[in-house]
Amino acid sequence: MRVIAGSARGVHLDSLKGDKTRPIQDRTKGSLFNILSGVIPGSSILDMYAGTGSIGIEALSRGATSCIFIENDRSAIEVIKKNLEATKLQNKAQVVLYDVFDVIPYLEKNNVKVDIVFVTPPYPLVEKSSYRDKLLILFSLLYSKQIVQQEGIIMLQHRKTDFEMPQEAICLELFDIRTYGDTQLSFIKNTVK
Repeated sequence: MRVIAGSARGVHLDSLKGDKTRPIQDRTKGSLFNILSGVIPGSSILDMYAGTGSIGIEALSRGATSCIFIENDRSAIEVIKKNLEATKLQNKAQVVLYDVFDVIPYLEKNNVKVDIVFVTPPYPLVEKSSYRDKLLILFSLLYSKQIVQQEGIIMLQHRKTDFEMPQEAICLELFDIRTYGDTQLSFIKNTVK
């Protein structure tokens, strides 16, 4: 696993032992950042389920101004910090030990405003409709509490499925889907102006 482009291009990143995380494949990561190439420079990022920090670090390497890494596993937090040091990007980053469903008060208290959110939970969790519904409520709150900017984007990585936005999620729109092997990237935006 390595940084593909930008200021930290070619730097190898540490990974976590075992199967706690499923790092994004380089090909998929490259495609994701090609899609977002026009919006990454100058943007602020929230990397939820950060794992090794690979996605947020790639964004920082490509010109994002800041990234908050949210992770609830202490060993993953240590790996993210080590990877940030290796890429010399730690001054643009904040690494926070939180469960994603408990982080909103922290983000509000610190007046966090972001342009892009990367959400990469373990695939089996997204396949449970109750968990997916919790994620969609979280996404709605991120927009309604103006943590994600009005024109901001949320990218959800999950296993290839017939992922659809339920009608109850009236303020969210699934506006693009890309599939790479068994991985699907779903791009979500706010519909409330």
